[in-house]
Amino acid sequence: MRTHVAARAAALCVALAGALPIGAQERGNRPRTTSAAHVPSGWELSGVPALNFDADEGYGIGAALELYNYGLGVLPYRFTIQPTALLTSKGRRDLTVFFDAPVLLPREWRVSAFVGREQQLAQPYYGVGNATPHDPNAERAPNSYYYRFGRTRLRANADFQHRVGNSSAKVLLGGGFARSTIDLTPFDSGTTLLAAQLGGRTPTPERANYLRAGLVWDTRDREIGPNNGTWAELLVQRVSKGLGATEDFTRWTTTVRKYVPVASRLTFAQRLVAQGIDGEAPFDELTSIQSSFKQADGLGGSSSLRGIPKDRYIGKSLLLSNSELRWRAVDFSLFKRSSFLALSGFADAGRVWPDRFRVDDVLNDLHVGYGGGVRVGVGPSFIVATDIGHSSESQAAVYVGLGWMY
Repeated sequence: MRTHVAARAAALCVALAGALPIGAQERGNRPRTTSAAHVPSGWELSGVPALNFDADEGYGIGAALELYNYGLGVLPYRFTIQPTALLTSKGRRDLTVFFDAPVLLPREWRVSAFVGREQQLAQPYYGVGNATPHDPNAERAPNSYYYRFGRTRLRANADFQHRVGNSSAKVLLGGGFARSTIDLTPFDSGTTLLAAQLGGRTPTPERANYLRAGLVWDTRDREIGPNNGTWAELLVQRVSKGLGATEDFTRWTTTVRKYVPVASRLTFAQRLVAQGIDGEAPFDELTSIQSSFKQADGLGGSSSLRGIPKDRYIGKSLLLSNSELRWRAVDFSLFKRSSFLALSGFADAGRVWPDRFRVDDVLNDLHVGYGGGVRVGVGPSFIVATDIGHSSESQAAVYVGLGWMY
């Protein structure tokens, strides 16, 4: 995906300006210092404008909100509701809501849920495999969208987690559905790689209804911006025709995240992800990386391999490594809320296989991105994020969003 640095930089300035709380209603007094001993209570509402510009999607405007309820002093929070709306001048219309409640349900059951309609009329597609070419000449008019396709997707899921005894382990049980419709030629403009591969036959609407189970191990000192501990998980997802899906396939994902305190304000954060798919998964399912919290895309883009174009490399199996050094540079108070400024440097690497995962090949033909980022935290949970990634395929890819990548 082409990057327009000036437009992204302008979006960054607006996002940072909008990071201030847009409203708050609390029980008790909000602490005026930055001490970790203070625990919030009541309600907190924050948000940023979601601005974007891209040659394929055009100008975009919307909002990303985060509503937190801390009850009577619960960390990380009693529950959060996070709605997002993003509309662009060339047809992207995303309306989504994420819900997470660590301690809302009885008997210490945690529930996380997502529901949304995601439409992108120019989604990237470069083919399947770790060495798919990108020929700029193929994108000349009238085939300006040669490496794109259109997709409208309805998606919903819910997961439930419960601690195993007094240990740091949790079991996860969940399920969901997704329904996708595909447009081979965005804006009816010329032809596309996908149309050529499918012989011009538009796929029938796809359904990916599933159940999944997993085991989660969590020893982090805190969930948002941890300094110490491990967060690991093994997830197995079964998409089945017996549940109403159009295809049968199984996706397994193992993820290990390690946080190591290097100094009082310096943390090394490492994430390793390995994923494989057995069965006949639709091609657009190959871009999804499952997680016990929020699903990611890849390989390529803000949630997987920064500096590489979004979904640049896809396959049935993948390996991903993210390494970050995070420095909490300054603590301060903003509108009576404990806040901070953090800087980070990162190096991302990964690769895919068109079929099965090959252990003897994991260090060969890796795609690498590197760069740095800034985080502005306002209150205990709300974080505005900006990363700039570089690679052999992008000089300066700018990402503006919320939170840490992992």
